[in-house]
Amino acid sequence: MTKTVKFALLLSTLVLFAAWTAPAQATLCGTSTNVTLFAGQTINAGSVTVSNDANFIYVEYATTAPWQLIEAHLAIASTLDGIPQTHKGNPIPGRFPYTASFNPEVSDYVFAIPLGTFNPGQSLFIAAHAVVVGSGSETGWGAGPGFPGANWATYFQYTVQGCGGPE
Repeated sequence: MTKTVKFALLLSTLVLFAAWTAPAQATLCGTSTNVTLFAGQTINAGSVTVSNDANFIYVEYATTAPWQLIEAHLAIASTLDGIPQTHKGNPIPGRFPYTASFNPEVSDYVFAIPLGTFNPGQSLFIAAHAVVVGSGSETGWGAGPGFPGANWATYFQYTVQGCGGPE
């Protein structure tokens, strides 16, 4: 294979990869929900923002300096019991259906979850867990009420927004 052909294949692969990893700008419906990303229980390390369009729920983790993400774990369910937990009510981030690891670390990451069976007006339970580094290494959670277990893990709720038209 010539250098020109190899270069063309590489370039076309990079273009396809960029198109696949960077979704088109979505037209978001209604209002977003934004909560603080607390690390080590009390440190404001950034935010978690949830929104949706007609096809996806978007959950964005955004850190503030000096914090950076090295892991993100996400669970979304129609009931609190739908989030993976121990029999004592402690969430299990390693069993959350959506996960990402970063090396090098990043300051922003968005999960795009198919809307699937979630409907406009439906209230969802969201457990947004992160591992951040900055002034040390800490675990973090999107702020909200605590799980029924004995740790400091938290969840919050989001109402799926309608996009106009018949629901």
